[in-house]
Amino acid sequence: MKKLLVIMLALFLAVPAVTYAGSVTSRYDVTLGGYVKFDMGYNTKAAGGADYVVAPLSGRNGNQIQNDQYGNFFAASGETNLNVLIKGPDGWGAKTSAYVEGDFFGAWASSNYGLFTLRHAWMKLDWGNTKLTIGQQWQGFGLVPTYGGNLLSFSGLANVMKGTRQPQIVLNTKINNNWAYMVGIMSPASTLGTLGGNTQVNQYTRNGLPFAEGELTWTSDACGKIGPWQMLFGLGGYYGQVKNSAAYATAAGATKFADDTSPSWAAIFKGYIPIIPEKKGNKAGALSLSGAAMMGQNWSWMNPGPTIATGSNVDYFTGAGTTGYRDASPTVWGGWAQLTYFFTDKLFVNGYYSLLTANLSDTYRQKLTVANNSVPWFTGPKNNQMFAANIMYDVNPAMRVGFEWLNMYTRAASLTNAAAGLGAYDTKNSVNTFRIGAYYFF
Repeated sequence: MKKLLVIMLALFLAVPAVTYAGSVTSRYDVTLGGYVKFDMGYNTKAAGGADYVVAPLSGRNGNQIQNDQYGNFFAASGETNLNVLIKGPDGWGAKTSAYVEGDFFGAWASSNYGLFTLRHAWMKLDWGNTKLTIGQQWQGFGLVPTYGGNLLSFSGLANVMKGTRQPQIVLNTKINNNWAYMVGIMSPASTLGTLGGNTQVNQYTRNGLPFAEGELTWTSDACGKIGPWQMLFGLGGYYGQVKNSAAYATAAGATKFADDTSPSWAAIFKGYIPIIPEKKGNKAGALSLSGAAMMGQNWSWMNPGPTIATGSNVDYFTGAGTTGYRDASPTVWGGWAQLTYFFTDKLFVNGYYSLLTANLSDTYRQKLTVANNSVPWFTGPKNNQMFAANIMYDVNPAMRVGFEWLNMYTRAASLTNAAAGLGAYDTKNSVNTFRIGAYYFF
């Protein structure tokens, strides 16, 4: 009887142990990673907390705006990131893996800051020189993520295609040790930061076709390396179509729709140059330059849409319009650059500059007439510039701390806003941000 009780007790104790073990292990190779991010600082104008993409509007002719008059303190940790890498069995002669990543930024779901939301979710088949990736992932062109972990401003460089995540199917092929290419198809509309996500219907999804993307890259270690980076150049972009529609009334009073199809495209040249490479694994004295230059039209999800922060009725950078306004879809161009110098192997500085501008004529930016009715002047941003500099120190291989200054300068297309009256807002808007921050990578 005692033996039976002992056996029953052992089985009883084993049940929760087996249950808990099943919740933390997998039949495949699983690796947990990510980082904890914290930053704290002050905006000289109320720019919307720790992260923003354009400067607040400035008053004009004695007209004061509250966000222009007062700054704001902020502290944030929502950029903390969690990811899981899964390596599974071979399939179709390829090594297979999957990757899931999210953060607590919340904005990707148009929800509250702090909510955990999806960033990446993809599966990969790897044949060695050829890789097929399926799922939500970084754009396959123009991406040079040297700013990753080196820029305390989470939204810094957001205007200039530092990298966005889209559902897509991408094939990467390595031709030889120097040359490689990428081709793929991707969603024509954003599934992040918009209500509805993959259910949204707009001029981009209405066309009924995905966007095509591609890039040709060249890389070499002939000039040495700095960390994992070696000399790299690439030329790529994407192409698709948008179908804009408008309602009109027939002579009989019935509602009809007319549409017009126009191109959506971008071309991006990117590069990384180790001007002074590291020596024997020590980065002291190393200097690098990286960045990208771009041009395009009707960028859809490629730009985060600064209309709310500027009080704009039209977003020139994406070509989006609102009822009663003529859609603006000029070509846009710009780019960004990053200069990094290491004083020691652990202490280094970064300098950044970015510019995005829309090719709008003076006539187009001023008052237009539609059907003989006066329409308020366009007030979207004509260009946006960012200057930033920081100093970073690696406490250990896991922890990095730093101090950063950032200036955002946004030039509005015209002096007015329909809701405030003629001359209420200036065209020149800027804000400075000072912050301290820390990363803990794991």
